[in-house]
Amino acid sequence: MIIIDRLEGSMAVLEIDGNIENIDRSLLPEGAKEGDILLLHGGGYTIDRERTEQRRRAAADRLRKILRRNE
Repeated sequence: MIIIDRLEGSMAVLEIDGNIENIDRSLLPEGAKEGDILLLHGGGYTIDRERTEQRRRAAADRLRKILRRNE
């Protein structure tokens, strides 16, 4: 899995199967942001919007559960 970990100036830091790799930010698809899951197609990246949204919903659910426990 390829995840945009963070964006730093002209660089993008990707987490690729648990490893970190820096690439030029210009190689990302337009509108890409931190937390997006990417697919690699023929040397270019696309955003896997469905998996990205599933991952964001799961993280939000985990946070809600943690916050409820602390009330």
